[in-house]
Amino acid sequence: MENEARESHGTARNRARSGDGGEDFITRLPDDVLGTIISLLPTQDGGRTPVLSRQWRHLWRSAPLNLEIGTRPPDADADGPVPTVPPSAVSQIISQHHGPARRFSFHCRGHDDLCAQAESWLHSRALANLEELDIAYACPRLLASVLRSASTTILVAKINECNFPGEIVPAMSFPNLKKLTLFDTSISEDVFHALLSGCHTLESLYMAEVSGAGRLRVSSPTLKTIIFSHSSSEMAELVILDAPRLVRLLLPRYYESDRVIIRVTRAPMLEILGPFIAAVSKILLFQV
Repeated sequence: MENEARESHGTARNRARSGDGGEDFITRLPDDVLGTIISLLPTQDGGRTPVLSRQWRHLWRSAPLNLEIGTRPPDADADGPVPTVPPSAVSQIISQHHGPARRFSFHCRGHDDLCAQAESWLHSRALANLEELDIAYACPRLLASVLRSASTTILVAKINECNFPGEIVPAMSFPNLKKLTLFDTSISEDVFHALLSGCHTLESLYMAEVSGAGRLRVSSPTLKTIIFSHSSSEMAELVILDAPRLVRLLLPRYYESDRVIIRVTRAPMLEILGPFIAAVSKILLFQV
């Protein structure tokens, strides 16, 4: 009797925590909230959620899609795990997923032969309303296609270890882009200027190891934060011509290059500049 009383008390306590029906709180969430949770998971994990219960069976196909495509780098351990979706599975995922697409991530180092396939994915109806782009190791052809077909819904873009096309890409426009990251990329001065000119609501710009331009000219009526890092032997010059809303110009603490010139011509709201170490102070030229 005592054991039965303890068991009954424990059952009642669990039901009290989760509701009268004994269901857990997650099960009682609306489908749209559960769909948002699924969209934040890695693609493979999100694709496994239908096995959790009958309620979850249909959610993945209608939840915003977080599509992470990747291949094992040529120098990687052949037995190591690949946490992303292999290119061979992408077409099937796109055909079976009926919900909107939230994020497209493409990291396929050493596989330029996939560029044409990736272009077809980006032009599919399933990826028509992307909010986030994460492109790495893409050939100039694929990057040009991304810039041409970029949806007006893109809010965040990260371009990593890519070479921008040598000529300005027509119709390069990101009217709703809020955050842009360029890491270890090569881009000409004219293409960089055209890229920023197509960003009408950009608030945050992160640039690290950007080469090829020599001079990076920034004119933006909306930018609030710039993070800039450059440590290669190539000379680099960051010129902020006109940034009326710029508040933060940040330089990482490991920034030790003596081959960088930073010029600020007009940034009347600039409040935070740095952090500095001794090597930075002598390469900064500040003008108002």
